Amino acid sequence: MTTHLLLPDNTVLVRFARIQRMDLLTTLVRDNGRWCGTVAGECDRSANEPGLETMTQAHTIFGEPLRLQTGQEIVDTTTIRTSLAAPGDAPTRHLGEAETISIITNRGLSAFFVTDDRSAAQRAQEHGIRTYTTWDLLRLAARIGLLTADDAYDYVRELGGHREKLAHVQTRAIWLTWCAT
Repeated sequence: MTTHLLLPDNTVLVRFARIQRMDLLTTLVRDNGRWCGTVAGECDRSANEPGLETMTQAHTIFGEPLRLQTGQEIVDTTTIRTSLAAPGDAPTRHLGEAETISIITNRGLSAFFVTDDRSAAQRAQEHGIRTYTTWDLLRLAARIGLLTADDAYDYVRELGGHREKLAHVQTRAIWLTWCAT
């Protein structure tokens, strides 16, 4: 059986910290978590915000960050970041997502990318990387009994998310059906 690594972007970490469930993320990731250096740095900055202090636990969950090692990884990171950026974006906007995609692709890692950024997910999928969202992890947690589907629904409603997705789970009944499938 192939072990797949799970690499997150910072938004996913923020969301688990916001609902005070870094423990749940730890359980879901087990020993398969990794992250890139940029995401680790973003996490450290986010952990300084009120209510997000538990993000410091991400260092235990994801370990030593993967760093760009080759010229090709650097070039690909820059190219991917540029393709994700909108006019006026800060030079570091989308850098963590781009770095993650570049590292997974260039190193041929058997990995999943967890991101709530639709454009980053689309770019990762174009590179053959399977993606998941915070919602997907909460659904998985409910399906394997780490929390109830009702609790997962409450977290999703608290966190919000993409309007299109929210429309699909407007009611608890719809969410419970989605969780069960």
